[in-house]
Amino acid sequence: MKTTPGTLYIIATPIGNLEDITLRAIRILREEVKAVFCEDTRQTGKLLAHLGISLPLYSLHSNSPATKYTRAVEFLQTGNSAAYLTDSGTPGISDPGSKLVRTCREAGISAVPIPGPSALTALLSVSGFPGRNVLFLGFLSRKPGKRRKELESIMALHSVGVIYESPRRIRALIKEIQEILPEAHVVIGRELTKLHEEIMFGTIDEIARDTETIAERGEFVLAVHVHEKN
Repeated sequence: MKTTPGTLYIIATPIGNLEDITLRAIRILREEVKAVFCEDTRQTGKLLAHLGISLPLYSLHSNSPATKYTRAVEFLQTGNSAAYLTDSGTPGISDPGSKLVRTCREAGISAVPIPGPSALTALLSVSGFPGRNVLFLGFLSRKPGKRRKELESIMALHSVGVIYESPRRIRALIKEIQEILPEAHVVIGRELTKLHEEIMFGTIDEIARDTETIAERGEFVLAVHVHEKN
């Protein structure tokens, strides 16, 4: 008799504040899965310990060899369900996860989303910008020409651009936006949901004038919008 494959649950986890884990995510981890595949076993281990959950943890990230993906599929094909977690936020959103989902789907295994925290939606919810047309750019290209085109696409597509950036490059990015999109309005979130959360907003010129006051610590997410002229 053929074994029915288990289910792969893609679980969003807190981006800072541990209270943001959903009740459904906790239930799935406690009752439905036999193992957790994750970006970093140390980070996920801390979260599970906080929740009082003990499960086998297996590292699986974007640089993992194909053999690890094969073992994950084999585990699920034996009828066991498993979860996939990244260090924080929603897997597959500028985080690993998409390759595992594709691999499982090709093997006939269902992938079920357990939605929750995401820096993308968290910042958009307090941006005040229209949310009809959102262009998620994630981390911009390191190549200057491509970066410029990515920033120009925000205005070309009449969208709200959402960008992730590291602390060491945040000031340089602000200067780039000022040069390429001088009429832009910007909302910057730093350390969202964490103890030292900071949200800055204003025109790009206003933000650029205060750039030296921006602490180069923590994770940054920016929403950029060029207001349409009446």
